[in-house]
Amino acid sequence: MKPFVGTLLSVLLAFVAQAQVRFSSLDEILQFADKNSIVAQESKILQNISRKDEVINKSALLPRVGLFGTADYYPLIPSLVVPQAVTGGSPSKFQKVQFGLPWSFSSGVEVTIPVINFEKWEQLKRYKLQSMQTDLNTQVNLESLHIQLTQWYYQALLTHELVRLNRSNQEVTGELMRILEVRKQNGLLNPADYNRSRNLHLDIECTSIEYEKNYNQSLIALHQLLNLPDTSALQLLDSIGTKNWLSISKETAITNRPAWKEAELKIAVAQQRFKEAQKGALPSISLNSKYTYQWQLQPSSGQQINYDFSNIGLRIDFPLFQGNYQRASQQRTEQQLELAKLSEEQTAKDLGRQQSEWWNSYQAAVKKQAFLQEKLGLASTNLDIAKLNMKEGVMEFDEFNNIFQEYNKAKMDYLQNMNDGIVYQLLLTQK
Repeated sequence: MKPFVGTLLSVLLAFVAQAQVRFSSLDEILQFADKNSIVAQESKILQNISRKDEVINKSALLPRVGLFGTADYYPLIPSLVVPQAVTGGSPSKFQKVQFGLPWSFSSGVEVTIPVINFEKWEQLKRYKLQSMQTDLNTQVNLESLHIQLTQWYYQALLTHELVRLNRSNQEVTGELMRILEVRKQNGLLNPADYNRSRNLHLDIECTSIEYEKNYNQSLIALHQLLNLPDTSALQLLDSIGTKNWLSISKETAITNRPAWKEAELKIAVAQQRFKEAQKGALPSISLNSKYTYQWQLQPSSGQQINYDFSNIGLRIDFPLFQGNYQRASQQRTEQQLELAKLSEEQTAKDLGRQQSEWWNSYQAAVKKQAFLQEKLGLASTNLDIAKLNMKEGVMEFDEFNNIFQEYNKAKMDYLQNMNDGIVYQLLLTQK
């Protein structure tokens, strides 16, 4: 019985451990997302597709070998009128010569070896660049995911701190209600003040529910971004107050952002596409070789013929006229190149504006931190004094409520500013 109970407990513990996913830092979350998120999985598939496209395009420059077979029936067999002298007859007379028998079967092998194909060579270079572009696009998507995870992660830590703050407030209002209950029983309290204190206590209870809701919504967002199973619960072991964010070691340059590099590579791809369109009008050369085995028969007479033949040749394809295809193709690639350059310019402006906004917000958070910290210290001292005075009966509810509200505002402003500073510091130094 004991071994069975032990096994059951171990299974239950393993299930609980599996059902709860814990993270103690943002780095752990980002590493997990790089392996398990939908964005990471899609990126891997896109990279594999890009590699396959490159291999498929490269195969067009390799030798091709193919088997073939045909079966034909000729109700009317092709024929030709030739001089009888061909078969030893009179030169002045002609006779009809039949080509083959009505039933014809053939099989063979054909080999084609590309020798010169300027357009395909340029196309292969383009596919290699596009493969590199896919890699950079993957990094852009992952960076966007990291930004979202960073914002939601610290939003979760912030709301968790607010939940803790509200629990402390519940203790304060609970003690306040106890004091006022005693005053009420002794007839020393205005009934309106008692009702107002009761409303304050109810507001704190409702705020607690709201903060819990916001915290759970942050966890839901993280749960979705991390692609966690529905049966897994997410737990954060980190705290917002443990971060050193008042200085930045080295800001990430805009030119090191993957979106910038992708925009540059888009121009290279467009330039290569333009070269490819220019080379499309040039001739291509290939070697061709074919071996064929032919078998013909006429069932009515029982006659059959079989023979084989082969050839080796050089094929030159030189497009002379294809409608307006070549010119339109070149014009199209010129416009694509112009569009890529405009896209790079817009990307540079977007990244510059984004980082400027992050830097401006970070600097504001740093400048406000000392003031908010001092303000919180004063508000905390005043709240301690107010709680003592309320206990001793030397302070009215209005004054206590004002001090209590000032403390909560100072605490929330302090936490929000710290959260903003940490997030913008991380965004500015992301790699």
